[in-house]
Amino acid sequence: MKRQLPYIMFGTTIILGSFLFAVNFYVYASDVPSIAFSSKRNGNYDIYMMDINGKNLQQLTDHFAHETYPTFSPDGQRMAYGSSRDGNQDIYVMDLKTKISERLTDHPARDNSPAWSPDGRWIAFTSERTGTLDIYKIEPDGGNLQQLTHRDEKNNTPVWSPDSQFIAFRAFRDPAGIYIMDADGGNQSRLKNQPEPGWTPAWSPDGKRIAFTVVLGGNYDIYTLSVDGRGLRRITLHLEFDGSPAWSPDGHTIVFMSLWAGNYDIYRVNVNGAVENRRKLTRHREVDMGPAWVPTGALPVSPTTETQTTLWGRLKQSVQD
Repeated sequence: MKRQLPYIMFGTTIILGSFLFAVNFYVYASDVPSIAFSSKRNGNYDIYMMDINGKNLQQLTDHFAHETYPTFSPDGQRMAYGSSRDGNQDIYVMDLKTKISERLTDHPARDNSPAWSPDGRWIAFTSERTGTLDIYKIEPDGGNLQQLTHRDEKNNTPVWSPDSQFIAFRAFRDPAGIYIMDADGGNQSRLKNQPEPGWTPAWSPDGKRIAFTVVLGGNYDIYTLSVDGRGLRRITLHLEFDGSPAWSPDGHTIVFMSLWAGNYDIYRVNVNGAVENRRKLTRHREVDMGPAWVPTGALPVSPTTETQTTLWGRLKQSVQD
């Protein structure tokens, strides 16, 4: 029995190690939030994905054309984005398991800025097919195209409310700023009490607030405002550009692009913390922009040496966090 003890201990160690690795992979891949963004780090804009700690970078598109504005189906299985790969800017949809993309729109005019509805039924986008930028929606299989705005002035960057009943967008009409409309394009009205005309709206996951970029005193900063126009809050405070906010699913964090330190990178900020509690997530000399949150389970990431697992309570933390 004494001779067998070392072998038993060795076997137990191997089994425990394998179990820890499996737990580490499962917990890290399924629990750590991820964001997608566009980056010019390879000479043209492609779409990348990383976890919210700035780790485990993955490239999702790889084409010589520009590919931007990622948005995900609610089940995390597909990603819509804008691409000029066929010589014209259109909306494409990628199956994240196979990495195969299919063109959703096919028009000589530019189609861009897709936004997948939370109920999965629609993809809103902007198009110049009537001579100016307007907002449309289309079913993910390419059917039932509908024009939602009909203005001489531009309308762009649509975002859905969490219940898929409303769309917020940026309008260049008089007065300009963030507007809200029904999902069928009806009842368009300007978000009340914007301190200045807002840009790049983002709807909070509880449906109560909208984040946007606004220029005050020469600074492009991010604010949030209740949908009824009350409770203006300043989220960032910096002399350079902060824009393109995107709320985390739990509503506690906003990721955004910023010109902090002379280069466009992706940052995150605690919505309820002190102004300027930002954390830098990308550190590349080329432009990183347009962050979007990835639904849980969309594309598992592999564990790295920067990740540790503690068996007790299945805690996980980044070595550098």
